[in-house]
Amino acid sequence: MAAEFEQNDPRDQHTYMCSKLRTDYALLECVGVDGKSVLNVGCSFPVDELYYARKVGSWVAIDLSAPSLEAAEVILKGELHPDLAAKFSFQVADACELPFDDGTFDVSVSMSTVDHIPSGEARQKAVDEMARTTKPGGHVILTVPNRWCLPYAAGVSKMRRDQTLHYGYVHLFSPREIRKIGERAGLRPLAFRSSIASPDVWLAGYPFFVRWPAKLVFGVLRIWGRFGRRVGYAFEKPAGPASGSPA
Repeated sequence: MAAEFEQNDPRDQHTYMCSKLRTDYALLECVGVDGKSVLNVGCSFPVDELYYARKVGSWVAIDLSAPSLEAAEVILKGELHPDLAAKFSFQVADACELPFDDGTFDVSVSMSTVDHIPSGEARQKAVDEMARTTKPGGHVILTVPNRWCLPYAAGVSKMRRDQTLHYGYVHLFSPREIRKIGERAGLRPLAFRSSIASPDVWLAGYPFFVRWPAKLVFGVLRIWGRFGRRVGYAFEKPAGPASGSPA
């Protein structure tokens, strides 16, 4: 798909971007990336790199596909000032065998990537590797497609039968499953986000007859968030001598 990146810019797909804003970027904002070193496990069109270019200190994007990385780098350098583009590097690497030392990055992210790894053991190994290469006290972000979103799950099932999935393979997670995969890597869950989310509104500034109904509606939306098409967690790597060791 790398050859078609410029013809298929995901920023033109408002439903996709809305989903990313409510999950991927909401979780990144929870932990903060200003001035931090970031590892992005799985790189396609560099939408995340372009979005966070102003904020991050440095960003390493890895993928198994050299053509994808090359195409992403061309797009990034074509859109960013050289001073911003210099923050980024692109490297062919396997998520299950990351070529970085322990505790290299402040934040490690995998946005809809581990779900494309066919083996459950390999999916766990990829998250273990993200935990290993994250600094103690740093953060790991995982977002995945949700099998509790029944219409989406039904659509994926049909595409599997028809062999029309353009990305070949996908494993649909439950919210509990993605939480547990992080915990087994020795990480502590901090925040859950979903593509179904309540608005981020400062309710304290509104009169009580607005606040209380809004709180009720927002509470219902948080429950429904478990059924969003895209879900994820922000995890913290505990500080201390035992941090980073898979549980």
